[in-house]
Amino acid sequence: MAESVPLTSTSPASARPWDARLARRLVTPLKDSWVTPNYLTTVRLAVGLAAAAAFTPGTYGWMNAGALLLALSNFLDHADGELARISGKSSRIGHLYDLGSDALVTVLLFLAIGIGVGSTDRLNGSLFGIIPTALGLIAGIAVAVIFLLRMRIETMAGKAGTRQARLAGFETEDVLYLLPLVTFCNATTSLLRVAAVGAPLFAIWVAIDYRRTLNRYLLDPPPNRPNAEPASAIAAMPEADRMTSSRLPALDSAALRRQFEQQGAFVAICRFAGDEITQALAQAVDRSRQAINRNYIPGHKQGGSVSRHSLESLAPFVGELYRSPVLIDWLSELCGQRLLPAPADDPHAFALYFYTQAGDHIGWHYDTSYYAGRRYTLLLGVIDQSSCKLEYQLHTREAGTDVKSGSMHMQPGDLVFFDGDKLRHRITPLGENEIRVSLTFEYVTDPHMHPWWRFVSNMKDAVAYFGFRQVFRR
Repeated sequence: MAESVPLTSTSPASARPWDARLARRLVTPLKDSWVTPNYLTTVRLAVGLAAAAAFTPGTYGWMNAGALLLALSNFLDHADGELARISGKSSRIGHLYDLGSDALVTVLLFLAIGIGVGSTDRLNGSLFGIIPTALGLIAGIAVAVIFLLRMRIETMAGKAGTRQARLAGFETEDVLYLLPLVTFCNATTSLLRVAAVGAPLFAIWVAIDYRRTLNRYLLDPPPNRPNAEPASAIAAMPEADRMTSSRLPALDSAALRRQFEQQGAFVAICRFAGDEITQALAQAVDRSRQAINRNYIPGHKQGGSVSRHSLESLAPFVGELYRSPVLIDWLSELCGQRLLPAPADDPHAFALYFYTQAGDHIGWHYDTSYYAGRRYTLLLGVIDQSSCKLEYQLHTREAGTDVKSGSMHMQPGDLVFFDGDKLRHRITPLGENEIRVSLTFEYVTDPHMHPWWRFVSNMKDAVAYFGFRQVFRR
C-alpha cells in the first residue's frame, strides 16, 4: 500500500543515549539471524551475575574485575532492546525478562558489595553501627522497591512515564559506568555508604511519583477517564464497538505491533474500516459541512476543518467511534502504552479535514504534543476523489538510523496510526475538481497539560484549523 518516493532526507533531530546508538550498530548484523533479543538478555544476565559474584571476595583485584564486568553488563542491557527494535522481535515476555534481569543484577550487586566490604573492612565499613552486609541489603531492597514501583508506573503511564533524565546523551543509569573508577580508587566502602542512604531516599521519591501517577489514572475527574463517559455516550457505544469488532479479528495484531515498532512508531492498514463505518463517516461529513472553517497559512497549509466541539452535536457517531473501548484497547496494544481520550476541552481530540479547493494541502510537520505524556494520531480516510498523497519520513528523530521515506494514497477506510512527535509528514496539494476528506483521532498517555501550553495549543488550533468560535466555545 505504501510506495517509495524520492523525498528529501533529513538529519535526526534528537540524539538517543550514546550507548544505545553504539549497541544498535553492533547488533545490526544480527537483525535477520537466529539470535533473538532474549538471547542477548540472557548473556547480559550472566555477565551481571558474574559481576556480583566477583565483588563477594572483597579483594582489590576481584572488585576491579567485578566493576569491569558490571560496566559490560550495563552496556549489554541496551543490546537486546536495540535488536528488538530493528528486527521487530519484541514481545511482552521479553520486556518483562529484561526488567527482571535488570532488577536481579542490581539488587545482587549491592548485596555482594556489602558482603565483600564486610569481609575485608570490618572495622571501617559500618555506618551508624550497621555492618556492611546489612548496608548492602538495605541498598538492594531499596533498589528492588524502585524497580517494582517503576514497573507499576510503566503499566499505567507507558514507557514515557519512566523515562530517565538525560543530559548530553547520558542517562541516570550511566553512572554505573563510573564503578570501575570507584573500585580503582579503592572507594568501594564509601560507595556502599552512599548507596545505603541514597537508594532509600530515591525509593521514597519514586514512591511519591508512583502515587502521583496513580492519582492521575484512578482519581481523575470523569471527563478525563475513558471508563467514565457520559451516560449518552455509553448507551451508544455498543454500536461503534460492534462495527470495530467486526474488523479486528481479520488483523494480525502481533505482526502489526512489530511493524509499528520497526517503523519507528508508524503503521498503515489498508481498508481497516468496513463498509458500515465508512458509510457512517460519509454521512457525518455531509452533516458537518455547515461548520467547516477554512484557513490559509502561506507556505504551510490551506484547507477546511471541523472540530470535536462541532462534531459532538452535528455528527455524534464520530465521537462514539473515538471513545470506543474496543478501538482504544486495540490501539493501546498496538503501541504498547495505555491510551486515553483527550480531555473534553481539546478541540483537536477528533476532527474532520476537508480538502475541497485546488491547492488545499498541509506542509511538512510533526503532530507535536503539548501534553505531559505522548500523543498518538490516528488518520482514517473517509472520502477520496483526489490525487493527494500522504508523504512521510520515518526515523527522523532516531540517531544512528537511516531516514526512510514513503507515500500512500489513502482510500476510504484506510488507517494510519503513529506517534505524533516522531513522524514527519505532509499532504500533497489537491488538484482541480477534486475532493478529499479525512478523519483524525488524537489519543494521549497523560491527559494533563499545563495551562500555558493549553493556551498555546488552543491559539494554534484557532488560527490554523477551527477558528476562534469553535475552539473557545463552551
